[in-house]
Amino acid sequence: MQFYDRSPVCKAALSIHLGYPFSAALSRELERIKAEAIYERHLGFIKPGDARRISFDQALRFERIHEETYQSLGFDLISVKPGNLD
Repeated sequence: MQFYDRSPVCKAALSIHLGYPFSAALSRELERIKAEAIYERHLGFIKPGDARRISFDQALRFERIHEETYQSLGFDLISVKPGNLD
């Protein structure tokens, strides 16, 4: 098993968010991901990062784009309610 900081799906969502078209390489990789089902669909965790500094409204829009992008590639999204680590 391998772990990645950012997946090509995240790159696709960021491209949509910024209004950029997908590159040919990204389009091919997204097709490969979908056809070969190379990623686990349920990792069960997320970690916040320092890479992005956007407003709350921008974050909500970006969240919707991420959801739509992952779902369009066949990933199942599971909502996890906030809670303590115990």
